[in-house]
Amino acid sequence: MFPSDLTDDPLIARGDKLIRWGAFIPMFGFVVIGLTARLLTPNRSAFVIEMLLLSVVGQVLVWLGMNALRRRNGWDSGVMFYIWSGGILSTIAAATTAIFAVMPIPLLAPIVATFFRWRMHRAARSAEVPR
Repeated sequence: MFPSDLTDDPLIARGDKLIRWGAFIPMFGFVVIGLTARLLTPNRSAFVIEMLLLSVVGQVLVWLGMNALRRRNGWDSGVMFYIWSGGILSTIAAATTAIFAVMPIPLLAPIVATFFRWRMHRAARSAEVPR
């Protein structure tokens, strides 16, 4: 059920990379926009559009990476920290838009990933125990 070495599977490695980039992009974009805001002086609507686009790009990358992990049962590859930290940081970045209806959306990916990881472990435990 579990591959012996998760780094041998290129699909899992690609999924890990997508998840890490997806977790990194929204907060990095928020910092870049914050640092350049004094020079470029964007208005409020431009800031909101930029932050929402960065959040969408990050979420798409995270979900694509999670799909790759789901296809190979690679949830034990050490990427759960990145999924959760990316979800929390993306929620903080989405909160800066003051559209509070979009704040919980980045937390869906970590919740789904945690559910699938628990399900994978439960299936592995039930397969190992002879009845």
